Amino acid sequence: MLGRALLLCAVLAGGLPQPAAAQQYPSRTITFVVPYAPGGNVDVSARILQAGIGNALGQPIVVENRAGAGGTIAGDYVARAAPDGHTIFVGSNGPVMLGPMTMPKPPYRWDQVFAPVSMLAVATNMLTVRTTLPVKSVADLVAYAKANPGKLTVGNSGGASINHFMGELFKLKAGITWAEVAYRGNAPAINDLVAGHVDMGLQQLLDTLQHIQGGKLRALAVLGPTRAPAIPDVPTMAEAGYPDVQGVTWNGLLAPKATPTAVVERLSLAVRTALATPAVKDKLAALGSEARANTPEEFQRFLEADFAKWGALMKQANIKVTE
Repeated sequence: MLGRALLLCAVLAGGLPQPAAAQQYPSRTITFVVPYAPGGNVDVSARILQAGIGNALGQPIVVENRAGAGGTIAGDYVARAAPDGHTIFVGSNGPVMLGPMTMPKPPYRWDQVFAPVSMLAVATNMLTVRTTLPVKSVADLVAYAKANPGKLTVGNSGGASINHFMGELFKLKAGITWAEVAYRGNAPAINDLVAGHVDMGLQQLLDTLQHIQGGKLRALAVLGPTRAPAIPDVPTMAEAGYPDVQGVTWNGLLAPKATPTAVVERLSLAVRTALATPAVKDKLAALGSEARANTPEEFQRFLEADFAKWGALMKQANIKVTE
């Protein structure tokens, strides 16, 4: 009798107990909402994992691309979706935190609207320059910038991008200045860098590797903790004398905030199962990314640390909120 009363209370309070919700999940197709157009790193990463996660859960997964407003259109859509684990955000640095941080009236704040599920992967970022710039190392670049204050130009994919924030961090630590040139995406920024219209860039290895290997760009440093296997002769920023200049392009899954904990944990386990597959790891590695699964609690801690890091940089570097 008491058990029935407790069950009735649970139903009246808003649904079945969480273990029962997890047992019934998923009950239909799951939608992964990608905040960018098809073909980019986040989109391709989601599609690599699409089948593996679907198989682990026993339901198909579809990828839906909702580009616009730096990815926050997709983020806002998922934040408002039913919190049942069937609509999931494939988020990354920009749309999860950097975009809202730089908006005067952001549509959401990640920790108020999302329940972290698991990271998917982290991508290697590079500091590169045009081959005609007379520098061969990070030390050369800093010396050149100090001898020519404000004359260097750097291309980035917008003020809410990780490459822009990484550039601001580098400027702050090195005590240098340059002129920013904003582009609508990584591709046009890299095209102008290869053409010599801008001097330098901080971009993903995926987007720059062919140009580096083809001699059209010069790689000065890796913006992560370890060297990149594809170009092992290029030092890290720490090896170049700037250990604090680090940052990764990450992507991961986030559910609407009120999604039951048991559902989030089941989805997270499915992600970890899929990412443990050698074929999936190899496909991500081919993109210049490293598989990086974790628990919801671990992902939460990572996001909190990343948010604190870039929020502090906004104040220190006086990064402006834009309309």
